Amino acid sequence: MTLCVTWLLSISVFAPIGSGQQSGRPQARSQASPDTTQASKPSDQRPSITFKDRRLSVRAQKSSLERLTDEISGKAGVPILLSEGVGSQLVSVNFQDLPLDEGLRQILNKYDAFFFYGVDEQEPSSLKVVWVYPRGRGRGIEPVPKEKWASTKDIEAMLADKDPEVRGRAIEALVQRKGEAALDTVVKFLQDDNEQVRTRALYGATKAGVQVSEGLLDNLALNDPSSDVRFLALQALSNSDSPEVRQTAERAVDDPSEPIRNLAREILTRLDEGANQSPEPNPSPADPQQANQPPQNQ
Repeated sequence: MTLCVTWLLSISVFAPIGSGQQSGRPQARSQASPDTTQASKPSDQRPSITFKDRRLSVRAQKSSLERLTDEISGKAGVPILLSEGVGSQLVSVNFQDLPLDEGLRQILNKYDAFFFYGVDEQEPSSLKVVWVYPRGRGRGIEPVPKEKWASTKDIEAMLADKDPEVRGRAIEALVQRKGEAALDTVVKFLQDDNEQVRTRALYGATKAGVQVSEGLLDNLALNDPSSDVRFLALQALSNSDSPEVRQTAERAVDDPSEPIRNLAREILTRLDEGANQSPEPNPSPADPQQANQPPQNQ
């Protein structure tokens, strides 16, 4: 799926939707009267919701916004994300056979809402996700990438995307969420054909503290075609006390990339300084019995 970069806002940037808006469509079949209040008790009656042929019908009386949007989201397949303090408010609404986005505007006309429309290959632009905020609280909030709000399952699906930019963002986000549990996935994507994906996989693992094996890091530092990957791998190795680190740094001194050569020299300097500062062992006396003899006056 390719998402268009144009973000469409309802009414104006994060302004409450429905304020003085006329849809420009005949409303003979729509009769909506949202009544949001926290003082009233929720109705025991389950809201009636149908979604067919991409058109929405809703009849609800004092239903919590969370319950209402959860059911609509499940039927329409569009995430509706409520900010804190919004879901418990009660809504009464009644309309028939409206396009999904227009129906949601009827429901959310007392809130700030942000609608995102995306394009699926040859399909026309359609609604992909909706964010909902208390009235006046949405202003100034900027949109975030999908990997910031999508479920872990959605992010894992993004790993198979043909676009390396999408795969790179997905692996980085997955590592940030799962930590060490994502190690096998990191190892797999460190072998991706695209250097951007490998770079983001290694960067994400390093930032999240995921322990990639020194053998793999050594191979990447010396052999990966990408100078970015080689640099990140050598940098990850630089904190290790393993004797192999010196060997890797000595070979990296001849790397075509100047930043990598400089980093390799820094590692060797640090290792040399550490070796020079190591305390020398106390000499053993030639005669073990002399070890316990008191000093003699000269």
